[in-house]
Amino acid sequence: MDILSQIIRLLYRIRYWLIFVPLFATLFAIFQTRNLERTYEVNSTIYTGIASGFTIESGVDGSSRVDWNSVSNGMDNIISIIKSKATLREVSYRLYAQHMIYGDSLNDNNYIKADNFRSVWRITPRDVRNLIDKESEENTVANLKGYEKASPTNFVYGLFNWYHPYYSYDALSKIDVKRIFNSDMLEIKYAANDPGVAYNTLVLLNEEFVKQYEILRYGETNDVIEYFRRVLAELSYKLRKSEDSLTQYYIDKRVINFGEQTKQITALARDYELLYYDVLLKYSSSTAVIAQLEDKIREQTKILENNALFVDKINSISKLSDRIARLELLHKDSLSSYLPVIDRLKRELQQSEAELKDFTSQDRELRFTKEGIAVSTYIDEWVAQVIQREKSATELKVMEEVRRSLDDQYVFFSPVGSTLKRMEREIGFTENSYLSVLQSLNTALMRQKTLQMTAATFKPLNPPLFPVSPIKTARRTIVLIVFVSSILFVIGFFILLELFDRTVRDRVRAERMIPSFVLGAFPKFSNVRYRAYNKEYQRIATNYMANAIVPYLNPKTGPDIINFISTEEQTGKSTIIAELADYWEQRGLRIRVISWHDSNEDSYREFILSNKLSDIYDYDNEDIILVEHQSLRRSAIPVGLLREASLNIVVVKADTVWRDIDKIAFDRLKGQVDNSPMALYLTNTKREVAESFLGILPPHTAHRKFVYKLLQFGLTSS
Repeated sequence: MDILSQIIRLLYRIRYWLIFVPLFATLFAIFQTRNLERTYEVNSTIYTGIASGFTIESGVDGSSRVDWNSVSNGMDNIISIIKSKATLREVSYRLYAQHMIYGDSLNDNNYIKADNFRSVWRITPRDVRNLIDKESEENTVANLKGYEKASPTNFVYGLFNWYHPYYSYDALSKIDVKRIFNSDMLEIKYAANDPGVAYNTLVLLNEEFVKQYEILRYGETNDVIEYFRRVLAELSYKLRKSEDSLTQYYIDKRVINFGEQTKQITALARDYELLYYDVLLKYSSSTAVIAQLEDKIREQTKILENNALFVDKINSISKLSDRIARLELLHKDSLSSYLPVIDRLKRELQQSEAELKDFTSQDRELRFTKEGIAVSTYIDEWVAQVIQREKSATELKVMEEVRRSLDDQYVFFSPVGSTLKRMEREIGFTENSYLSVLQSLNTALMRQKTLQMTAATFKPLNPPLFPVSPIKTARRTIVLIVFVSSILFVIGFFILLELFDRTVRDRVRAERMIPSFVLGAFPKFSNVRYRAYNKEYQRIATNYMANAIVPYLNPKTGPDIINFISTEEQTGKSTIIAELADYWEQRGLRIRVISWHDSNEDSYREFILSNKLSDIYDYDNEDIILVEHQSLRRSAIPVGLLREASLNIVVVKADTVWRDIDKIAFDRLKGQVDNSPMALYLTNTKREVAESFLGILPPHTAHRKFVYKLLQFGLTSS
């Protein structure tokens, strides 16, 4: 409660500071902000479609799952692209080009105000003005970029890199871009002191950031697509070359279907092998039979073998058998065109065999042996076996040729098979690589198309609108802040002053700094407003002090001695003593006043060596003796005089500083007093401080009563 009371008293004490300082500060703020720049704000809402938009991937696999990390990353990327230097640089150049093309130095328009255009025109060098193409904004921007050089003296370079209020990065970076909650939409805000500048800046930004997004994102996929297309072309050429090489190999080796061909050769070899052994068996059988028959009819066979006609018939049969065997072995197809030839040759063979048999049967010399045994049966058998042997021999010869031909084909097709497998394996590997790269290319193309679709969804839901009125300025806020800040400054300053100030001032500070309890306070005389009440204030203070001293009096032991002490001169001890003496004398008490002013240098030795006041002064039957001592800085007080007193009062001026020397003197005095009563008494206090002891002082106006009750926390008292 004491702290709160001190705070309220502090505020009341500095009430005029709290009134006039904030008042002057507020008036100054109002004056300084009278021409505060008006600001025009433009906003726009952009739909991105990153989270909920349709893409190629979602359309293909039908997946509706959303990767929120990717969505958040995508939105952050878009915001970064919008606020990037590359985007803002393009906006800066296009905005400057618009102003130089469409600006008017006399009339405001939707691009820039006339006075702002004049400012831009004045700072633009003549050679830069020559770059402006009034017919084409694109040509103007291209000319500016061509003129730009990274130099502190280059005007175009400085437009974006210096501190121009419209075209610099410092100004354009104030564009506010934020995502609207967790939606697909971005809100873009920008404010400037020119409505046309604010509006066109946002319009150009909405166009440029889409271009920058496409350049950045397409650049990623275009490089990948170009790589895949290049690799795909190389693989396609290699695959085509390998396939052409395989085709040429098939042609060179006369291979149509290697598997079927080798299968046919194997089957043909098996069939020919069976036929070969069957013919060989026939040949061996006929040869054996001929040998047996020749043993029986040797003379007849020699005659036949020596007969030219017989030999001729045998050769004819052999030739026909050879031709038939070749044709039958090589043309087994039932639809072959050689079937009529084979049938004709078989008929000729049958005719030759019949003629040979007729020839042998007509020769009479062959009918009987020398012994007269009939051999016609043996001859017929022998001729038949000879014919069979010749046919078998011919077929075996043809079979041997076929076997050699089949062996040659085995030798031919064996390396062909391994070569074909190697070439087909190489083609298969190339084809798989081709398909893999083709799939990757398709994926990259789908990604590119998705990016195109994403960029196509960047549509302004709320396009920028030309502002017709400025937003409310911060003037009211500035004035309010100055007002509140000045109040806080004054309070803070006086609080710091209160903490570090060592002026005694009031009871609480006196008891905290000295420390000792305060007996009372004597208000200082008013020279202006309340000077008529000075006597009344003096009377009330004296009455209070007299009543406060009474509890310390003990008349049974003799006259009560009250010492008035101070650490320095001019504290008001004489005035207080005079008022007390007069007050008590009016009430019949016998009072004696002893002051150091009345002493002389000769009595100083007695004063120093005294142990009691009676050693220096003679007194009879006084009730109270009021002793005014010299200040402690000038003279020490004997211990006996301090300890025999009923009360030692240390008088302190409230409006002076409690110095270190005062503290040292008081501490020494406190040690000398020992158990004797000692108290502080404040003089020259303010009226409010004195009222803590004396109550409300006159005049008792309603205002003063209210303030007093407020300081005493009597808020609801009557």
